[in-house]
Amino acid sequence: MNVFLRVFTCISMTLAAFFVLFGSLDFSADKVYAETHVYDGKSPYYNSCADSAVTKKSVKIYANGATADLELKFSTKCKTAWAKITLSRPAKTDGEATALVVRNTDNKQYSCSSSGGNGEINKGQTSCYTPMVYDLDPRKAKAVGFWPYTAGETGWY
Repeated sequence: MNVFLRVFTCISMTLAAFFVLFGSLDFSADKVYAETHVYDGKSPYYNSCADSAVTKKSVKIYANGATADLELKFSTKCKTAWAKITLSRPAKTDGEATALVVRNTDNKQYSCSSSGGNGEINKGQTSCYTPMVYDLDPRKAKAVGFWPYTAGETGWY
């Protein structure tokens, strides 16, 4: 076998292995980039977004004879979503419950204790809400709630 044929074969095999492993030369094809929108991380009361709030998804969480309503709120004016959890009785301990809002396109998520939320549910309180994520199509969001020894989540909207 001459040298040219060996080099050509080696290069061909290397390229074939590369394309089998990586698929293409476009290294960004499968990467997910965090989105940044003006309303991301802001309070639902920012710019009066909460004034046009509707509940798009909800679920009831049961624990120790009490309930919690977990809601995915959506602002028709701002096109944003946030989570809200409301207990049927005042919390018995600090940090008893919290909620998250999660966006599907980049997995951006905020909890009640994130800046823009009103803090997790502490002793004597009954509800908390998260900051907002921009939620206009094709984006979707869901709410996730945590209460001692149980959790719940809404569907995507």
